Amino acid sequence: MKKFVYTIALLATTGLQAQVLNVNNNDGTFLPIETADTREITFDETRKTVTFILDGGIQHSFHTGKVESLSPRTDKSEQLTYNLDPTVAFDDNDKNNFNEIVETIPTTETTDNDYGDFVEKFSIGKVINISFSDNDVTVSGNIPYTKNGAHLTINSADSKVGYIVSGKSANGSLKIYSEKKFQLMLSGLDLTNPTGPAINIQTGKTVYFTIDDNTTNNLCDGATYNAPATADEDQKGTLFSEGQLIFNGYEDGSGILNVTSYGGHAICSDDYIRVRSGNINILKAAKDGFHTNDKFIVGRTAAASPKITVNAENDGIDCGKGEVIIDAGIIELTTGGEAIKVEYEEADPDPAVTPNATINGGYIEFTTTGEKSSGIKTTGTYKQTGGVIHGTVKGDGSKILNCDSNITFTGGKLIGKSEGTVFDGATLAGGIKCEGTFTIENGIIAIECSGEGAKGVNTENTTVKGGEMTILSTGGNHAGTTESNESIAVDTGNLTVTNGVLKFKAYDNAITATKLSLYKGTLHAISETGAAIDAAVTQSGGWIMTKENE
Repeated sequence: MKKFVYTIALLATTGLQAQVLNVNNNDGTFLPIETADTREITFDETRKTVTFILDGGIQHSFHTGKVESLSPRTDKSEQLTYNLDPTVAFDDNDKNNFNEIVETIPTTETTDNDYGDFVEKFSIGKVINISFSDNDVTVSGNIPYTKNGAHLTINSADSKVGYIVSGKSANGSLKIYSEKKFQLMLSGLDLTNPTGPAINIQTGKTVYFTIDDNTTNNLCDGATYNAPATADEDQKGTLFSEGQLIFNGYEDGSGILNVTSYGGHAICSDDYIRVRSGNINILKAAKDGFHTNDKFIVGRTAAASPKITVNAENDGIDCGKGEVIIDAGIIELTTGGEAIKVEYEEADPDPAVTPNATINGGYIEFTTTGEKSSGIKTTGTYKQTGGVIHGTVKGDGSKILNCDSNITFTGGKLIGKSEGTVFDGATLAGGIKCEGTFTIENGIIAIECSGEGAKGVNTENTTVKGGEMTILSTGGNHAGTTESNESIAVDTGNLTVTNGVLKFKAYDNAITATKLSLYKGTLHAISETGAAIDAAVTQSGGWIMTKENE
């Protein structure tokens, strides 16, 4: 303690002449403090944390054991700064600057569960050409079929079949029954079925759905569907399949598929969907854009990654009993419901179902407008290791990320804005809601909430091991809600920080926590009307810089 008695005396005798006092930390950082603005220096009860109290409600706290000196001069390499007005903004460059994971094509069928998802492992023994015209359809090749005008039904037991489909009809459809997996290539197809799905695949086998290079293909259903052929036959959207749908471009991924739905989902599988390359535009979906039962995966071939756009009245991507994994691609979602939903809730749940969302790469941009509609909603875990997400939720009571389990963030970017306010006087809008533990180890998270009573981060416990977080909750407090009505940047149980740069600002408390433990890193906490930090604080390293209403 002797050196601190000395340095306080130094400040008193020479501070005004020096104007700046440098707090030199042993990790190579220093913080310059204007001595003319310093009103008081205090220690905690253990004499291990010192706080400089400046004019305007600004305070700087650090652990005495980490400080080498307080001096008018410094030889340290990194100057620490603080920002009393942090901001959150989308960076347009992110759309052209994100990581992707290039897929590895399996080599052994017996040991790799994904072997059957790759058309490269599928050999075609029979090619069937199908050409639609206004009121007719022509089939070239030996395959059993029936037709009624331009409505074609194929019923095949053959293996190794490849269908090439082209032409145009405003009153036609393609239905395929098959006992074996097959490849379906669209090569300049414009097909509308006013009374049902444009393409209806009635097989539980894998379908390699290929979009031919340099072609544009359009599929559209009708607002109402005729009754199915049998009572147990499904027809849930413009493009429907009972089995797995594997999308890819032919070679360079330049082909385009436009899907419009007036009566159902746009693209639906009662199994799972994998998108490997190609351009898929869901121009309108009366229900969900992509609707799948078991899982939804976006990856990339060595040649090209997919580009997906969705405009849906309900959810953009809805996975009912599986997981969503995104490794690559550009995905833009505009929805009335959830942008991405992985929701599995059963009274007697199947333990084999893992309703998790994992983002490893790619660029995702979403805008949701529905009330209580989250950008990403999962009843399992959320993990992000890379990629970039830009998200805006506009509906009252909506969240950017809503997770019923743990969140782990180890890389990439998540930038989000929550613009809604309270729904029905009871459900608050917010940024990240996590029913488990929220952990960030690396990457960038920036969230801004403007609604009354919004919580930027609301979680059971929070652990920060690295990375950067900027969390703003700028709306006023809300009266009359059944939830906590304060506008808070981070509302959590224990907040443990071992590294990282954190900037929290709120209309009310910047941090509300059971306990804040800071071991290393930089924490900024700014409150407009409440407390910068409403928590029991233990600081054994790092820097805490606060500002609150005096």
